[in-house]
Amino acid sequence: METILTFIGLLVVISFFFRFIGAIFVILFRYPILLLFGILGIYFLFRNFRFRFYTYKTRENPYKNYRNQSQNSYGSQNYYDLRQKYDYYRTLFDLPENFTKDELRKRFRELTKKYHPDKCPDNRKKCEEQFKKINEAYEFLLKYAK
Repeated sequence: METILTFIGLLVVISFFFRFIGAIFVILFRYPILLLFGILGIYFLFRNFRFRFYTYKTRENPYKNYRNQSQNSYGSQNYYDLRQKYDYYRTLFDLPENFTKDELRKRFRELTKKYHPDKCPDNRKKCEEQFKKINEAYEFLLKYAK
């Protein structure tokens, strides 16, 4: 008796399901514009979805990393490395957070006069290293000056 009732319940569920699906098909074929919108909606929902078992590896795309490398001129450095470098160079020049090109140029001239290797005869090697570091920092910070 239980199995018969289960079977009848299953038939009722299946009939409701097919009645529902049948009603959808009648509406879609009676109004073809709804069918078109339905197909377009499914396309736009799944256009960025990739099925793993349908993707095949063909050949390596030579332009795959072009966008990532061309975003900044420092290769593959991420934001945090660039920010750390920016803060280090800014403290080297003793500049505020929002500095202008004029402030940067003025501070650069002061530091190059101070650390120029010809002006420091007593500690020439240290001055050369500092001078190179100042030039590198100036080139870097010039891109971010306002």
